[in-house]
Amino acid sequence: MSRDIDIKEISLIIKNHLLFIVSITAIFIIIAIVYLHFQTPIYRADALIKVKSETKSHIKSSMLFTPPSISNTKENVELLKTFYINQQALNLYKVDYRVRYYIKEKYKSREIFNKIPIKIVNIEIFDKKIFGKRLTLTPTKDGYTLKFKYSFKKRLQNKFFKKKLFRLKQQEFKYNKTISTQYFKLKINKLSNFNKSIDFKLNGDSRYIYENIIKKNLKVSQVEEDISIIEISYSDNIRKRAVLYLNSLLNSFIEDNIKNKSEQNERVLIFIKQELNDMKKKLEISEKELENYRISNKVIQPSIQASTFIKELSKTDILLSENRLKRRLVNNIMTLLKQNYKLDSIAPSLMELNEQPTLKLISYLQESELERAELLLEFTTKHPKIRSLDSKIDTLKSKIKLNIKNLQKYLRQKSKNLEKMKISYESKLKTLPTKDRKLVNIKRDYEVSSKMYNFLLKKKAENEIRRVATLSDYKIIDKAYSSQKPISPKSKLIIVSFSILGLIFGTILAFIYKNDKIRTKDDIKSTATFPIYGVISSLKNSIVKIGVYDNKNLEFSNSYRTLRTNLQLLLDKRDIKNRVILVSSTMEGEGKNIITANLGAIFQLANYKVVIVDFDLRTPTVGQLFNIQGISDDICSYLRGDIATENIIYPTRYTNLDTIPIREIPTNPSELILSNRVSNLIDELKEYYDYIIINSTPFGKIPDTRHIVKYSDINLILFRQNYSKKSFISNLNLLIKDNDIENIGAVLLSNRDKFIDL
Repeated sequence: MSRDIDIKEISLIIKNHLLFIVSITAIFIIIAIVYLHFQTPIYRADALIKVKSETKSHIKSSMLFTPPSISNTKENVELLKTFYINQQALNLYKVDYRVRYYIKEKYKSREIFNKIPIKIVNIEIFDKKIFGKRLTLTPTKDGYTLKFKYSFKKRLQNKFFKKKLFRLKQQEFKYNKTISTQYFKLKINKLSNFNKSIDFKLNGDSRYIYENIIKKNLKVSQVEEDISIIEISYSDNIRKRAVLYLNSLLNSFIEDNIKNKSEQNERVLIFIKQELNDMKKKLEISEKELENYRISNKVIQPSIQASTFIKELSKTDILLSENRLKRRLVNNIMTLLKQNYKLDSIAPSLMELNEQPTLKLISYLQESELERAELLLEFTTKHPKIRSLDSKIDTLKSKIKLNIKNLQKYLRQKSKNLEKMKISYESKLKTLPTKDRKLVNIKRDYEVSSKMYNFLLKKKAENEIRRVATLSDYKIIDKAYSSQKPISPKSKLIIVSFSILGLIFGTILAFIYKNDKIRTKDDIKSTATFPIYGVISSLKNSIVKIGVYDNKNLEFSNSYRTLRTNLQLLLDKRDIKNRVILVSSTMEGEGKNIITANLGAIFQLANYKVVIVDFDLRTPTVGQLFNIQGISDDICSYLRGDIATENIIYPTRYTNLDTIPIREIPTNPSELILSNRVSNLIDELKEYYDYIIINSTPFGKIPDTRHIVKYSDINLILFRQNYSKKSFISNLNLLIKDNDIENIGAVLLSNRDKFIDL
């Protein structure tokens, strides 16, 4: 039941204060619109790239190329965020963040990117502390002036905390000429005419730009956990620049990947070229030697036995040469290992050696290292999983190095075996005639050199084809694109949010305002040090002045009868015959005047002689309430000492109900209240009337009432429901205590509907 009452009360409060709540909401909406006007719109460019998966065909290929790497999307995500990659994007200069230009429009600063009337070039910074500081260029008749621009906050810090500000000597500079200050050196070229000031920032080097601009605006993430697609977004207040920078970043990332792959192939290619040059020289020498021997000895073809030896020896020498080449590759690998190169840098040489087991170990090593890097984002190096991976990585590295050492031993042993075969054939060769023996040696050298030369030529061609055909491990799925709609500020969301805040704030204020009002008798009882003598009902939508004579509204009349009874019982208890009742309130508008009139009327209905005295000298209403005409002498005249009491009493149309009205507001009301004739008036009235009801000024407004309460037997303070403030009760408690006022009692006016007070 209480829940229903609360809901009804809340609804009533909102209804009664709807205009106030709507006004507060409107103010909040206006604040939101002003806020949005001064906000800089931020646009976002988005792009998608796919990390290509490697296939087994790469491992089986015989060409010289970078070995397959186990793609790890998360590692690539972190790589795209690095200064290394972003520096390359900045160095492309498709997007220049070194200088940013601003103009003032509609009371706010706006950055300009296109059609800039000036261009700042040849920048040299002497003091890096000016990075990001805004300077204002003001055009003059023959050039321009420069000064640092500071916010109001910075100026206050400088004034009160002596925070140093950068300052330039006031002087005029020329366009298209190099200028030098204590902070920088630069040249400002004028591209077109302009008459408004232009602000600009010098952002300095790539590191500063990355840390203060790029890093906070770049977002890189994996689309899905199991999908090797990376989403990249970049935010900027210039839409076109956001798209340009993101495309620049993608291009630099892919070019860097291709460059790294090409560099690994280049190492092998350099080695092959060196071998090819050496072999070419040997081939030329052996070719000339063979030709000269044939001419000088008139030998064209060797014997059958000599041909057999040539064939076998050539085959052995070719195998030795190939093995020697492999041994040199392995020796290079060992050199790289000793120099602590990364293990994946030896992969191209291992591919040439067709060392598949070791390549697989390198792939496993890469997988483990990437997994470890992933775990380090969440755990420390002491975590059991990371320790387990560290152990696995160490084991893999040891196995790789052991495999290479074993390969080195194997190739060395193979060379020894081939050398033995060669010695065996050479010993048999000695049984041939001298001419045949010499011819076999010369022809063997020639054939070995020729075949090795052709072999190296083939390997060189394969590697060069591979280098030309090198593709990136990444593919751009969506190039950078940006919506025309800014991502910030979110205008609709902000306006809706401010509207809701306005409604909430307005409602809260309405409740606070309402809660500060007296709503029930309990609100008075809980705080007041004085009793409550009655609760008076108001007339519904009525402007009736003396409502107790209207018997149709029994609730209204009975509430006054109850008050009359309570007052009579109190006065009877105190054995007071000629009774003086003072009616006051805490503030204007509480209905004091009509309560006074109706209280006098309800006593008159009980056949008591009643007089209502209007002591509210500042806002007199008694004469108007009872429609008293022809007022000549009034209470003010009496208090001045001019006339007798009977001359200021005016009868009403109700039997036994008289009034002492006020004709016009006096110029000295406080002085009149202090007159000695007040007590004389009260004493004279007591001789004739049963009840003297005094209409006094509000307690909370003017201290006049404090001088009259001493003449009254009961002092009624009126509180109006949902109008009088609770704080007035506390103030009245202090007033009663400080001034030792007695016989105070409260009357609550129930505000059931609109109450029109005169």
